[in-house]
Amino acid sequence: MRPAQQALLCDWLRADAAERQWQSLLDIAGAQRLELAEGLLDLLLHAGALHTKERFIHAQWRVERIVWSDVAVLQEAVGLRSAATRESARQQLAAQLQALGEQEPWLESAVRHCLDSRQGETLRQARLQLLQALASWQADQRFGLRQDFAQHARGTTKAITPTEWKWLQAHVPLEALGIARFAPLLWLGGSLTLNTPGGCIDVAAAGLCGLPTRLFGAPARVRAPRRYWLIENRASFERQALAAAPGTCVVWLPGQPPQSWREAMQWLLQQAPAPADVSCDPDPAGVAIALAAGALWHAVGGPALAGPPHAAAGLGRGPAPPAERTRPCLAAAPAGRPRPASHAAHPVHRVANPRPQS
Repeated sequence: MRPAQQALLCDWLRADAAERQWQSLLDIAGAQRLELAEGLLDLLLHAGALHTKERFIHAQWRVERIVWSDVAVLQEAVGLRSAATRESARQQLAAQLQALGEQEPWLESAVRHCLDSRQGETLRQARLQLLQALASWQADQRFGLRQDFAQHARGTTKAITPTEWKWLQAHVPLEALGIARFAPLLWLGGSLTLNTPGGCIDVAAAGLCGLPTRLFGAPARVRAPRRYWLIENRASFERQALAAAPGTCVVWLPGQPPQSWREAMQWLLQQAPAPADVSCDPDPAGVAIALAAGALWHAVGGPALAGPPHAAAGLGRGPAPPAERTRPCLAAAPAGRPRPASHAAHPVHRVANPRPQS
């Protein structure tokens, strides 16, 4: 079968009907392919792929209808999906959506909309992909702009259309999931002074504040604190920022932070190196967050070495309640060396001071 004949056959087989009017197939072929259609009909007849129903008109037999021998087999042979295949895919997609809604109840509204509305399979598959990306984003405790989420979901920052953003916003609390629409901020508290071309910012005077990450760049200067304290839990961050001891800069660690946060924090460490404590939730996602935080100290030239564990009471406060208890920063352990089991019981670990940049 020639490529032109196969292309015409694909056009004929897009409908699932087992029997078609010959005139309707000629209409699909169009005036430019009438001769091709006649030749294709003869070829399919000889191959047993169809048979015809004819009528004797004006002293000759004319084809009135054609009947496919097995329309599903023919569809699969030319690369089209049969009705049964499409139905199976539809059911599988619905099952995936249902399972996702049961696993992540906060996605129930979006899942229900996908299941109840008359969406095409392509659109439904695209929305399932977005919801799966949201689930992994939330599980990894990521934070960032919409562009960051688009990169996470589809590999490029502009891969999610305005219509898709509107749909997501209608069914999912994007801001609560750490997907921001506006300029990224670095939230700080305690002792830190940032001198920028526009003026001096004293974080201690405000208690705590969110500064645009773009401020942390070459023209600015920083008065170094004695230590940093990175806290994952937002409520704990605000509480400790307002009660921070002199010389301590408290930083909100937003889960798996976006690139803008990492770049701002890395610049801050280059300008104002100091040791750090990291406080995160004691779960696998928190372990990954602690590893990422410790990697910042590696990146500025100082090896993140395990220091002696510090009990929470040794940081100028009483024993931490469960919601504030912290885990050792596992990034502080030298690569390839297992951490002693006794360290796991201590709530805080220190990351070594990075070497000052020359």
